[in-house]
Order: sequence, then structure tokens, then C-alpha cells
Amino acid sequence: MGVPANPPNPGDRNQRPPRPDFKAVAAKLGVTEQQLIDALGVGGASPQENRLNQP
Repeated sequence: MGVPANPPNPGDRNQRPPRPDFKAVAAKLGVTEQQLIDALGVGGASPQENRLNQP
């Protein structure tokens, strides 16, 4: 669920891992993407957006 069919080469550590497909996983589970993100406790925003929204 949400894991890429072709994972990156383990020898390439400079490459960022692919982001899970929350929309596809949520559809399989019968919930909205936002409900899944809330349940997992992961941010939907990019790290830069998170920094901008910090008090």
C-alpha cells in the first residue's frame, strides 16, 4: 500500500525516498486522504511550509 513498485537503488543514498501515495492508500481503506494523514500524524505540508507556519 503506497509503496513504490520499483524502490530506489539502495546504493544511492543521496536520493530522497519517494513520498507514499496517501491518496491511493486512503481510497483502499475507504477514508479521505486528510483522515489518513490525521490518523498517521504526518504533516501534509512540505518542511518549508511547516517552518513558515510555526509560531
